[in-house]
Amino acid sequence: MVNKSIEREQYYGLVKHTVIQHIIFNFFFIILVVTVFTSMLPFIEHAVVESYLQGNVYNSGEMIPYMLEEKTNLHQTGYLNSWAIDIFLGTSNEARYWFDPILSLAMPIILISFWFALVITSVLPVNLGLIRHKIEREIVNQLDKIHYSIYGYYSDQNNLELEKDILAADTREIHTIAEKWQVPSDDIKSFQKAIKWKYSNPLYKAFHPWAGLAFYMRFYYTERYGNTVLGLVYIGAAVLIIIIGMRGLKFIPSTQPSMVFFALGLEFSVLIAYAFTVIYSKSESESEFETKIKDNKYQTTFDSLNSKEIENLLRAFIKRPKHLDEKKDIKK
Repeated sequence: MVNKSIEREQYYGLVKHTVIQHIIFNFFFIILVVTVFTSMLPFIEHAVVESYLQGNVYNSGEMIPYMLEEKTNLHQTGYLNSWAIDIFLGTSNEARYWFDPILSLAMPIILISFWFALVITSVLPVNLGLIRHKIEREIVNQLDKIHYSIYGYYSDQNNLELEKDILAADTREIHTIAEKWQVPSDDIKSFQKAIKWKYSNPLYKAFHPWAGLAFYMRFYYTERYGNTVLGLVYIGAAVLIIIIGMRGLKFIPSTQPSMVFFALGLEFSVLIAYAFTVIYSKSESESEFETKIKDNKYQTTFDSLNSKEIENLLRAFIKRPKHLDEKKDIKK
């Protein structure tokens, strides 16, 4: 299954992304945004408004009164940004609302499109797929860290052996390897899934996207961007509070709920992103385990020094006070 290891030069080539990778990712993202948006509009019109809310939608350029009971004060409708929606027709609760699809659905559409763009670019070849590039880089990076902690140097050939050991390990052997390498067992399990995903065919990658993405999120994304995502959650909450407050003060009319939908969609999207960040973050016990291992390594290194080496090491950091040298010169 495993036939070769990424060479050291290739690893350094994985550090930086190419322009073509960014272009391909943005291309798929834009195409997906347009596709998801145009797919959601008919669903909202027919399934939500006409079926569920028992109403009508005017979005073909008609000139419609702003309020249902008015005959003047006409406004033009539009398919992309101005829907007149009449709900609960024939009942005492009938009302007319003005709905802006682009503003209301922007954040959920971006979230869904971004997710599919991640999956697609994780399946493409490493020289084309931006996310595939990131996952491959992080697999090699983490293997190097394990290898260096065991042997004290880097080796592509030994990385290949580590991959084989991880792939062949069953549940019991995973715990044995984790104890031997002083690595959390959950890290080894994540490694096993990621390496299997790495050497599988594109069809397997497409149906098991989280094997590679979860590894990348666990070892890189959550550690580097966890605080950023949490900050976005607070920003989204602040925007939602302001808009809900403006709605309560009547600065936003009840007949134009698009701004409220936007704020709700923003907070929903950042909360989903934060939820995945929390799910794939390392637990406190794993972080404490890694810290303990590092402390033990430092202690072992210090204990390995003999008394003479420790004395020389301390002397290197101790300097003779200048005033003693000055007194000595005066006496002379």
